[in-house]
Amino acid sequence: VILTKDNLLRRRWVGSSRCCYCDQDETIQHLFLDCPLAKLLWRSVHVAFNVSPPNSIETLFGTWLDGVNVHLARNIRIGICALIWAI
Repeated sequence: VILTKDNLLRRRWVGSSRCCYCDQDETIQHLFLDCPLAKLLWRSVHVAFNVSPPNSIETLFGTWLDGVNVHLARNIRIGICALIWAI
């Protein structure tokens, strides 16, 4: 999903469409995966759980944790939800 000026106007958004962390165009992909802050957070997840970060929004909410122990994957998903909310 790309935040476009049309979408922002339709939702009566009056803020900036630039990322508040790095001033790039803000898209869902950028905000949660490509922004330098997000990359730092994903590196922390990688170090803590030895799990490679997702490479797209689709895999983040889909197949990203396939093959990871079910109980560990559940705990990681809880943490990731909190991480995404914080961003």
